[in-house]
Amino acid sequence: MARHAARTVLVALALLALAVGCTADPGVRPTASAPVPKAPATVPPEAATAWRPLAPLSGEQLRAALAPVAELPPGTTTEDEAPPSDATVATIARAAQRKPACAPVLDAMIEQSADSARLTYVTGDNNLGNRTSVQLAGVPGGRARADFEALRDAVHGGGCTSLRLNDRSGAEPLEVEPVAFQALEVPVVGFRLLSPTGAMAGRGGFTRLYLYAAVGDNRAVFYKGDDTALAPALPTGLVTAQIHRLVTAGASPEPTPMAVTP
Repeated sequence: MARHAARTVLVALALLALAVGCTADPGVRPTASAPVPKAPATVPPEAATAWRPLAPLSGEQLRAALAPVAELPPGTTTEDEAPPSDATVATIARAAQRKPACAPVLDAMIEQSADSARLTYVTGDNNLGNRTSVQLAGVPGGRARADFEALRDAVHGGGCTSLRLNDRSGAEPLEVEPVAFQALEVPVVGFRLLSPTGAMAGRGGFTRLYLYAAVGDNRAVFYKGDDTALAPALPTGLVTAQIHRLVTAGASPEPTPMAVTP
């Protein structure tokens, strides 16, 4: 019960920072130990990986594709991840209306597909920095590649460099920066949102780190949030294991080259 209560408080704090913003010392700007360069003019290599045709999976198939702890480092545990609240969805929708160029980034932050599966992986102490959420979803209607390319262009093409999650007067914008990841089995787009406020343990701001992996007409979105000064990073073992399980979740043809335009 105590553990569940702790998790509830942490998630509530994260959603509060996401949907409403924080009022602590607006003069503090985010800092990072290893700044990511601004968006390059060309498509990054990790986004040009071969596209793997895989039809949208059902909710049951997606839940079966979630990586079990047996395949992860010892001590890893899992907890169910609740879908975003109506209030969070409404906040994201308003932000997308205000800045359509950032709509692909905002859409990647929440998952509203009818067929989806979610899980939080906990490593070490049960605090926010040790938690990585994974969201698997089918993308029906043949729009998967278009959605991926729109996100890639918004992040790596410079279409979205900052956004606001609320419309309060004086609300601080979130900076959007591309993040490079090692080559993976499928096309991916990595990005992070830097907030000047919201730090839990210090005054250096808060970072939300995302990795969007496209697996045919399905997608996996990884998320971790922590104080910017602590340089949050996604667990490599979890990312590679989860993507591989999704790639092999159905009868998948050989990958085909993905057309990429600079």
